[in-house]
Amino acid sequence: MVTSQSGISTPLRDRGELSCRSASQNVRIEAHVGASARVARVKLAEPALLCLVLLTLTGCTSPATTLPIRSTASRSVGTPSPTATPTIVDGLPSSCDAFFSGLKKFVSPDGSLVLDPTWKSGPGVPRAETSGYGTYDPTLANSLSKAPGLICDWAPPTGPSDTFLTTQVRHVDAVTAQAAIVRMKQLGWFCSEFYGGEWCLTNDSHTGRAIGESQFLGHGDWLASNWNNAGPETYTPELLRILFG
Repeated sequence: MVTSQSGISTPLRDRGELSCRSASQNVRIEAHVGASARVARVKLAEPALLCLVLLTLTGCTSPATTLPIRSTASRSVGTPSPTATPTIVDGLPSSCDAFFSGLKKFVSPDGSLVLDPTWKSGPGVPRAETSGYGTYDPTLANSLSKAPGLICDWAPPTGPSDTFLTTQVRHVDAVTAQAAIVRMKQLGWFCSEFYGGEWCLTNDSHTGRAIGESQFLGHGDWLASNWNNAGPETYTPELLRILFG
């Protein structure tokens, strides 16, 4: 800390940075280099003010500007890439390929699951009413299996497996939606308001495999998903973002 004759204290900056000020423009600088350091003596012709500073370079320098360094953290596993808005027909995605465009790595990072394999989703392949419509619950399945909407399956490409993820997106009337919400709350599922609708979840992993459901009802639509040892944690929120922005 250097105190001038006016009584104003001026802090010394780190690394020998100092701004020297005087009312006089008649400044004489003499540099003397010693064995251990370089010392700058500044003599002013007007009221004496002595700046004595240990500097790494001779003279007074203005403080250097430090530029921020942008962090380049890598994208976390399971984070989807930006996706285009799917083609919408009558308020629903036109196809599973359009709905899940750009999400293959997000849903199945290791590529073990593919979208709509022929053995599961091909023409004429019957659907299991208790698991093929986006739910395991018989009461919900009774509603989801009637005039179903767009159903998309993620499963191994080679044949039947107990690892899969099924999603249905469809329109739903207010009475059916309310009945479904009441049913899920009766079953003890966790339900909360989300994205302008009601989102209910259940998951059972006591067998060592993640078996569960995610049901969203809102905006006149029903997004129903059930899975067995498949699907990322942010699956439903990502689909809602695609559907409703």
